[in-house]
Amino acid sequence: MTEEETGSQGGGGAVPRMKALGLSKVFNSKEEPIRILSDLDLTVEAGDSVAVVGASGIGKSTLLHVLGALDRPDSGKLFVDGEDVFSLPDKALARFRNRAVGFVFQFHHLLPEFTALENTAIPLMISGVGKKAAKDRAKEVLDRVGLGHRLGHRVSELSGGEQQRVALARALVGDPGLLLADEPTGNLDEKTAGKIHELLVSLNENLGMTLIAVTHNPAFAALMRRRVTLSEGRIAEL
Repeated sequence: MTEEETGSQGGGGAVPRMKALGLSKVFNSKEEPIRILSDLDLTVEAGDSVAVVGASGIGKSTLLHVLGALDRPDSGKLFVDGEDVFSLPDKALARFRNRAVGFVFQFHHLLPEFTALENTAIPLMISGVGKKAAKDRAKEVLDRVGLGHRLGHRVSELSGGEQQRVALARALVGDPGLLLADEPTGNLDEKTAGKIHELLVSLNENLGMTLIAVTHNPAFAALMRRRVTLSEGRIAEL
């Protein structure tokens, strides 16, 4: 396998956190197939932050789902830390997602009857971590996102901004190298959204995690080190 195929930089350079090569994705409709991704390439270095912008309905969320291995492309390869992600069988792919990738969505998908601490600890317990260790780690991450004083509150008792912080803590609890955010503040007011944007950038800088975010918010995009656009199924730098 070539250096390009494995994601290696060659010459002793570090392997990129993520390298997408020739990703294509087509949705079949009643009229005609709709090509969402078309031979798309994207390289993201470890610790980088990338804003993905573009018109509504252009396929940004689909791209994020493929980059996070929530959906398989029709063709192409995806390497994360040099690992050929889509060569993995389904069970191994699920373990990879749980270990290596954190997801934050516009709608937080939390369990309202559970506490902030319980919601955050759930991914670790699913992966086999003991209950006490999972909750200890969850408390640590909730402290980091500014919710150490709300551990025992049910999600239904939290504000929108606090709920999104719980969702962020849940994404971070497994210490993933890659955080993917899909319009993470799209349903929040401007002031609350700004605080979440600053928190995401701070976590990216302080933890060294790689951040890729789909956003329509120009202020958030401006905080990222790179800004790219999705157009006609391919990525272009801005």
